Amino acid sequence: MSLSDWTYGPTVRGSTPLRVALLTCALTIGTSPAHAGPTPSGEQIRRLKQLSIEQLMNVVVTSVTRTPQPLVRSAAAVAVVTSNEIRRSGATNIPEAIRYVPGLNVSQITASQWAVSSRGFASADSPDLLVLSDGRNLYTPLFSGVFWDVQDYLMRDIDRIEVIRGPGAALWGSNAVNGVINIITKNAKETQGSLFEAGSGTEERARVAAQYGGETANRIYYRVFAKYQDHGAEQYPPSSGVDDWRLGHAGLRADWKADTADALTVQGDLYGGRIGQVSPAVIVAGRPGPAGPLVVGVSGGNILGHWRHAYGAGSDFELRVYYDYTHRNDPAFLDDLSTFDVDFQDQLPLGAMQSLTWGLTVRTMYDHNLGKGLWALNPPNSRDNLESGFIQDVISLPSSVRVTLGTKLEHNDFSGFEAQPSVRAAWSPSQMQTLWGAISRAVRVPTRLERDVNIALNDPTASVVFMLLGNRNFKAEQVLAYELGYRWQPLGNLSLDLAVFRNRYTGLASLEAGTPFVDPATGQLIVPVKNRNLVDGHSIGAESEITYAPLSWWRVSLSYSYLDMTLTPLGQDLNHERYFEGATPLNQFGLQSYFDLPHRIELFAGLRAVSAIRTLLDAPNGDPGYQELDVHASWRATRHLELSLEGRSLLHAQHVEFAGPGDRSGIRRSVFGRMTWRF
Repeated sequence: MSLSDWTYGPTVRGSTPLRVALLTCALTIGTSPAHAGPTPSGEQIRRLKQLSIEQLMNVVVTSVTRTPQPLVRSAAAVAVVTSNEIRRSGATNIPEAIRYVPGLNVSQITASQWAVSSRGFASADSPDLLVLSDGRNLYTPLFSGVFWDVQDYLMRDIDRIEVIRGPGAALWGSNAVNGVINIITKNAKETQGSLFEAGSGTEERARVAAQYGGETANRIYYRVFAKYQDHGAEQYPPSSGVDDWRLGHAGLRADWKADTADALTVQGDLYGGRIGQVSPAVIVAGRPGPAGPLVVGVSGGNILGHWRHAYGAGSDFELRVYYDYTHRNDPAFLDDLSTFDVDFQDQLPLGAMQSLTWGLTVRTMYDHNLGKGLWALNPPNSRDNLESGFIQDVISLPSSVRVTLGTKLEHNDFSGFEAQPSVRAAWSPSQMQTLWGAISRAVRVPTRLERDVNIALNDPTASVVFMLLGNRNFKAEQVLAYELGYRWQPLGNLSLDLAVFRNRYTGLASLEAGTPFVDPATGQLIVPVKNRNLVDGHSIGAESEITYAPLSWWRVSLSYSYLDMTLTPLGQDLNHERYFEGATPLNQFGLQSYFDLPHRIELFAGLRAVSAIRTLLDAPNGDPGYQELDVHASWRATRHLELSLEGRSLLHAQHVEFAGPGDRSGIRRSVFGRMTWRF
C-alpha cells in the first residue's frame, strides 16, 4: 500500500479545537457614559442619550494612523463601539460587545469559547486578527490567536473598541492580517467615586464587581476594582465535559497629568479561574486521553506603564513598557508565557502639509510548554525575540486629498525578516464625506505549534510511526489586500459606511506528508507530517452600515456583510485547509435599535441573521444558518441606582453557532438581571 492510499483528516489552526487527523488518529489542541463617579445631571444624561449621528461620525480613532483623527476621515474600514453602546447593549465581554460590527463574524462555541474573525478564516483562535488592550499585545505565540476566555474587563471602564477590518500591519506589525481590534480603557479621571454591581441569571449565575476611583493631593487620579463571574454550562453534548466558567479579576489604573507636556499612566491586572471544556484539548484516536475532569486552570497578570510627552506644536512622543504573564494548566499540557515589551513612538510635523510618525518595538517572549502524555513541543522551552520599526508619512494635498505611506520592518525568531508596507489615500470633497482606497501587505508569522510540535499520531511503539513534526523552514503566510471605501453623511440624521475588498493569499499552511526514514535508535519507520506553505487563495467581499435617527429618541443601524473565499491547495492538503473557504458565512445581517423612553428608561434590541456555514474541518457539510434576537432594558431608578434586564438568543431555546458536533455546545436562551449602584 502506498502513502497515497492512506486517508488524512483535517486540521484547524487554533486553540479549541485544533485538529490533525492521520489514518484514524485525531489530534486537537484547545486551547458608557454612565460610569463610577459623580452622578450625571439630568441634562448630561439627556445629551449623552441624544448623541447625534454627526457626533458619531466624528468620534476620534487612533488605530488607523496611531494618531487621533475623526472616524469620517479615516482611510480604512474602521468601526468604533463606544462606551455608551457597550453599556446599552448589556454586553458582558468583548465578543458580545463587537458582535454587531459589520464585517466581523463573532460566533459562540461554548460557554467561554468564541470564534472571532474578520474577512474569513473563522476558527476558535482568531488566527488573522491582532487584538490589543491599551497597546498590550494579546496574541499568543503558542498558536495563532487569542485566548478569549481570559480577556476580562469591567465593561464600564472601556472607553471604546476600535475595529479595523483589513490589514493593519504597516503600523501594528505581524498577525494584523485581516484586522485589528484595539480595546481602549478610560482614564482614571473619568471613573471617580464608588461603584457596586451585582447580577444573576439563567446562564450567568453570578456576576459581582466593585470599584473605587479617587484622587491624591498631587492630582493623581486612580481606580481599583475587583470582579467575579460564574457562568453556568451551556447545552453541552452527551458524554462530554461540562463547559462552566468561573473567573476572578482585580486591577488598578493611575493617571497623572504632571504638566501641560507630560502625562503618565500605570495600570495592571491579576486574574485566576477555572474553565470547563466540552472536549479534551488533545485527542489521539485509539490512545488514552487526559484523565480526570476537563477543567483548565488559568491565571496571570500584567503591568503597563505609558508616558506621553509633548515637545512642540503637533509634536510628541510616547513610551510604553509592559510585562505580561499567563499560566494555563490544561489537562493535556501546561503553558507558561512571559512577555516583556518596549514600544516607542514619535510624531512630528514636516511643514504645513506633512506629518511623520515613526516608532520602534523590542519584545522578548519566554514560553515553557510541557505536555502531559499526548502533546509535546520540542524543545519545551523557547525564548523568542522581535525587533521592529515603522515609519508613516501623511501628506495633505490640494482638493482635500490625503495620502498615507508607511511600512513596518520587522525581524522575528519565527520567520526572520518581514516588510509590511501600505499605501492609503482619502479624498474628502465635503466635511462629512470621504472616499478612500488602500493597498497593503501583511503576514501571519509561524507559531510554536507549527515550528516545534513533536507528536506520534499512532502507537509510538509500532513498526511504522506517523509523526507530526515541527517545521523550522515554515514561512509566514502572506496577504496582499486591495480596499475601497466610502463614508457619507447626507443628512444630519443619516449616515452610510461602505467598504469593498479583494485579498490575495499566498503560502497558507497545509499539512503534508514527507519522505519516510528509519530511526537509527529504534529501527522504526518514521513517516513525517509537517506544515508547509502550500495553499493559495483569494477572497472578495463587501461591508456596509446605514445609521438613521428617524426621531430624537430613536436610532437604528442596519449592517450587511458579504464574503466569498476560494482556497487552492498546491500539495496534499492533509488537513483540508481548503475547508476554511466555507467556514465564514457568505452573508451576515445585523439590525440594532436604540430607544430613549420616558422615565429614564433605555431600550436596546439587536437582531442578527447569519447564513449557512458551508464547510467546517470537523463538519465538512457545514452548519445551517441561524437568526437570533438580543434585548436589553435599563432604568435609572434614582440618581444612584440603575436596574437592567437583558435577554439573549431569545428566538430559540438553544442553537449552535460554530465548530464540529463534538466540540461545541448549544447556546441557550438566557435572561440576566443586574443592579448598579454609584455613590
